[in-house]
Order: sequence, then structure tokens, then C-alpha cells
Amino acid sequence: MKKILFALLLAVIITPTAFAKADPLNLPVRQSHAEGQVNEISEQEVQISHDDPLYNPAKGDPQFHTTQNVTYEVLEGEYKGSIFKAVNDLTGQIYDVHLKKGDKVMLLLKTYKDGTFDGYAIDFIRNNTMIIFGLLFGIGLILIGKLKGLKALISLVITVAAIFFILIPFTLQGYDPLWLSILISIAVTFVTIYLIAGFNKKALSAIIGTIIGVLCAAAIAYIVGKMGLLTGLSGENARILYINRPDLNFTHIFFASIIIGALGAVMDVGMSIASSINEIHQANKNATRIELFQSGMQVGKDIMGTMSNTLILAYVGSSLPLVLLFSLNNFTLMHIINFDFIAAEIVRSISGSFGLLFAIPITALVSSFLMHRKS
Repeated sequence: MKKILFALLLAVIITPTAFAKADPLNLPVRQSHAEGQVNEISEQEVQISHDDPLYNPAKGDPQFHTTQNVTYEVLEGEYKGSIFKAVNDLTGQIYDVHLKKGDKVMLLLKTYKDGTFDGYAIDFIRNNTMIIFGLLFGIGLILIGKLKGLKALISLVITVAAIFFILIPFTLQGYDPLWLSILISIAVTFVTIYLIAGFNKKALSAIIGTIIGVLCAAAIAYIVGKMGLLTGLSGENARILYINRPDLNFTHIFFASIIIGALGAVMDVGMSIASSINEIHQANKNATRIELFQSGMQVGKDIMGTMSNTLILAYVGSSLPLVLLFSLNNFTLMHIINFDFIAAEIVRSISGSFGLLFAIPITALVSSFLMHRKS
């Protein structure tokens, strides 16, 4: 009887501990990012075992990789002032974050159920460099462009603010990004062109041509995207976003990106043609509407080739490593264009170019009509 009682008592004592250890998955309940600093660091060589994915049989034995034992200090946020240690593996890949003492880094912090946290560095802090770079651009814009340069800088700030404080947050709240991008494009066009050109016929012509060009680009992208069964999930970033927010309309996010991407080029073309026709009209008040229209079209033809190349080369340039990878694996051009992400880039490039094609005659037509009106 005593043995039975002792066994029951032992079970009562041990059971809570066993249940406490029964949850081996100590998963984080929250993640956050914060700026941090490397306070201390030491390195050691760790031998790679045959089971390790980094092991390369062609290199023979032994094989090693470097491990950095890092002491981080959190410089901002709820854990500001906290110090913790973590391991940073250097695998010899180009994407390794090779840390040194005193480096400022972006930390990914993980908070657990018991209130503890840990983390690691995901990249270096570059915001100071980017801010200085941006300030130099702004100063150059003002020095060269004077008042117009200042106005251009103001319009750039307004455009960036519209994207980051209207388009992005409202899209995450569930609003349609396609309509948001159209409305933002129209508003940005009005603000930018009126700031730079003033309230006149030239500005009105450029605004009408730009808006119609952008709307045409949006319509073509929408039609071709639907016909081509594009999902908007061609890029890795889009797929990561889908994991976090599967409720978003990714097809419309893709169309919105085309509209925002084409807006600058179409606005540039519209302003160039309207300005050219205005200068011709000022130099020759007797020029007829047909002559003004033909002059505008001639300017548009000269712009058309280079600007279309600009759009297409910008997208091809950003995808150059991918194109090289396809060539390395002997894919033909007909095979390549069937992939969703390649088709998406083709639609993006050609839709923007269509926006230019429509903006040129519309701007030339509106400008030639308005320049002849006396009021």
C-alpha cells in the first residue's frame, strides 16, 4: 500500500513538469524590427558535416564555415537598451551579412509567450546614406532648375507621400488598389503639371493627354492581363505578401503597379508635346490648328522610340539575372514568355508604351485646339 501511495505522489509531482515540457515548439507570438548595434563579436571555424546542405563533396574533407558569436544592443523600440547574443553564420555566399564591431544593423526581433525575446541581423542600416543621397539630388535639382527645380522637388514629395500614405495603407485596409492608383495618378498629374507649368493652356493640354494616356495603359493592362490569366503573384515579394494577406486583390495590385510605373513617362511625354506646341504657337501666331497638330505629332514621333525603349529596357534591366538564368538552361524565347512572371513584365512594358502612344496624339490634338482659342 505504501508503494502505491508513493507512486501516486511521485506521479502528481512529475506530471506538471512533464506537461510543461510537452510543448517543444516554443514559437514566437510576435515579430518586430528595430535598429541595433554590434557591441562585441568573435569568430570561430565550424566543420561542416556530410549531412549539412553546405557540404560539397567536390571540395573534399575537411570543410569549414565561419560562425560569428555576436552581442547586439537594441537601439530603438520596446526593447531599447536591451543586450542579447546570437549566432551569425557565414556560409561563403554573396548574401552573407559579414558583421564587424560597431556596425549598425536592422534586427529581426522575436517575442515569445513567456515575454523573452531573441533575434538576429537581417541587413545593415543604410538610411543615413540614402538620406544624404536624396538631399544631394534635391540640392542639385534646385541649383540647376531654380524655382522650377524647387517646384519639381515639391511635386516629387507629394507623389511619394500619395503612394506611401494613401495607396499603401488604403490598399491594406481593403480598398481596391486599381481605383486608388487611378485616382492618385489623376491627382498627381494635376498637382505636378500645374506646379511646374502654372495655370495655362499648356498645362491643361498636358494634363488631359497624360490622364487619357494613363487610363488607356490601365485599360490595356486590365484586358490583356485577364486574357493572359495573370494572377499578380508572379514575383517572390507578391507571394510573401499573399502568405500574410491572402485577402488582398493581387491582380489589381499588379495593374496598379503598371499605372504608377507608367505615370512618370506618360506625364513627361504629355508635357513635352504641350510645351513644344506652345512654343511654336508663340513663335508663329498664324500657324493653323492642323499645322500645330502636325508639329506636335512630329515631336511625339521623335520621343516615342526613345521613351518606349526607356520603359522596356528598365523592366528588362531589372530582370537581367533571370533572363541569364533562362539562357543558361536552354529555354527558347517561346518557352520563356509562357511563364507568368515573364508575361507580367511583358504586359507591364507594353501597357506603359501603349500609354505613350495614346498620350501623343491626344496631347497634340488638345494643344492645337486650345492654343487657337482666345480665352
